[in-house]
Amino acid sequence: MRRLKQTIRSWMAPSIKKAGAVQLGTGILAVAALFSGVSWHWWLLALFGYFMYAGVGHSVGYHRYFSHRSFKAPKWAEVLFTFCGVFGCVGPPITWTLIHRQHHLHSDKAGDAYTAHEHPRFNLSCLLIGNYRENYSPRLFHRALRRSNRFQLRVLRNYYGIVAAFALSLLALDWRLFMFGWAVPVALTLWMSSLDAYATHHWGYKNYQTNDESRNLWWMALLFWGEGWHNNHHARPQDWNFRKKWWEFDIGAGIIWVIQRFSVKTAGEKKA
Repeated sequence: MRRLKQTIRSWMAPSIKKAGAVQLGTGILAVAALFSGVSWHWWLLALFGYFMYAGVGHSVGYHRYFSHRSFKAPKWAEVLFTFCGVFGCVGPPITWTLIHRQHHLHSDKAGDAYTAHEHPRFNLSCLLIGNYRENYSPRLFHRALRRSNRFQLRVLRNYYGIVAAFALSLLALDWRLFMFGWAVPVALTLWMSSLDAYATHHWGYKNYQTNDESRNLWWMALLFWGEGWHNNHHARPQDWNFRKKWWEFDIGAGIIWVIQRFSVKTAGEKKA
């Protein structure tokens, strides 16, 4: 029984290799979905899922809130960010934050968790999340555990169990819910995030002279919720708005603006 529990815990724990397998698996399903012959309504669902998983979960929640603490959010928003990221297979906030902070510490150098600097020429391996590195130290990991609340610790321990429960529930209801409410938007989230990690360190322009190859790429910003303004972000990582020029449109910043306005309004109603 103890060995079974250990096996289950090991299966539910997050890892880069598992994330890479999900990226490949959902990518294949997304290609298959192109030939499914479903109505356009299901593709709208996929776009909504991409907005929730990548826009709210990845860009706003995991990147700007959990990793950089660039803005304050109410508890309900933190829970929303977490579940959007988990359902989108981005990872648990605890480990994603540690990996991303390593990227900023060693950007485009040895020790960078991402591998853009190792691929001067674009090829498929540049986009494989399975090649990323969990290179944070045990000391940083244990410190992150001590600082995390019970909710985040449970998410970390049961990560793939939560993902599987959500995906299988959609499959039990309707295969199209599974395909267009989970698989396709997850594929978009993971493949676009890896494309962003590569493209914004190779192509584009710089507003700031940083100690790395981070660049601004307008089409990546449009496709991935403002994340393409990467040089702006690396120059000022504590800013939740990545836009520095008037025409650098940041959709993620707009989401944060709405959350902050809604939070202020809700707080005012409670006081009244």
